[in-house]
Amino acid sequence: MRNNISLLIALLLPFSMIAQGWSGGIRAGLNYSRIDGPSEIDASGNNLERNTFSSGFHIGGMISRKLNSAVGLRGEILYSQRGTDYQYQGDSYLRLFTEAGAVVNTRGTRYTTLRITNTYLDLPLSVFLRLGRIELSGGGYGSFMLSSRGVGELNYNGKSTVGQTIEPLLVPLKYDYFKDQYQQTGVLNAKVITVDNRRVVVPSTLGAYYDTRDTGVPLFNRIDAGLHAGLGIFMSQGLYLGARIQKGFMDLTRAEQELSLQSLDSAGKIIPRSDEDLNLSLQLSIGFSF
Repeated sequence: MRNNISLLIALLLPFSMIAQGWSGGIRAGLNYSRIDGPSEIDASGNNLERNTFSSGFHIGGMISRKLNSAVGLRGEILYSQRGTDYQYQGDSYLRLFTEAGAVVNTRGTRYTTLRITNTYLDLPLSVFLRLGRIELSGGGYGSFMLSSRGVGELNYNGKSTVGQTIEPLLVPLKYDYFKDQYQQTGVLNAKVITVDNRRVVVPSTLGAYYDTRDTGVPLFNRIDAGLHAGLGIFMSQGLYLGARIQKGFMDLTRAEQELSLQSLDSAGKIIPRSDEDLNLSLQLSIGFSF
């Protein structure tokens, strides 16, 4: 019996030693993020588009392994919201549709405001250095986009291609980038106006792909990856405050849905764009390591 107990202790001892080097934790906080990418430019060289920081949140758990008294490795799994506050202001066009689905092109000016919220499952991996109450960290992350939505407003003033003035349009935007279909609109309370002697439907709301190209693919790629660096301050043995900057290096948007909003081509068709749009975010966290 004594020999069996000694053997069991000998087998469990390495695992006990390994377990002592591991620790877990949780953290949660706010994200401030935007999508970094080039803007369309008008004939005078002015930017027509603007992306500013929007807010979201993150929450999740982590597991750490100390390599020595100061250096260690950490893996995390986080539910995280990133996005952008987007604006377009200036020369533009709007493609409207008749009751039969025929396209009616118009030219004018638009002012669009849109808050885009992309929800991710984040998997950051880090190396950390503990210096007293201060912790420095850096590493990389991979992300899978769970959902993508946008809410905003379109304010448009324009004329038809033969010069008929169209009444000012103010239309709410309700986007679900992974579910919306081509020409999808809100039909409730939609109204019909006459443009160039044709009956044109003005929707009550616009979906993400109302007047885009019918490509069958969403605007956003689901996979993202990038680098991050952070600073933590421990308030006690386990409680800490942290800040992390995170920069993606994978293009967020698909070329099939990157379109110019400034103008149509000479045949009245949509002009494609090919831009690189990247995630940029700042995370402010409170966490507990145990």
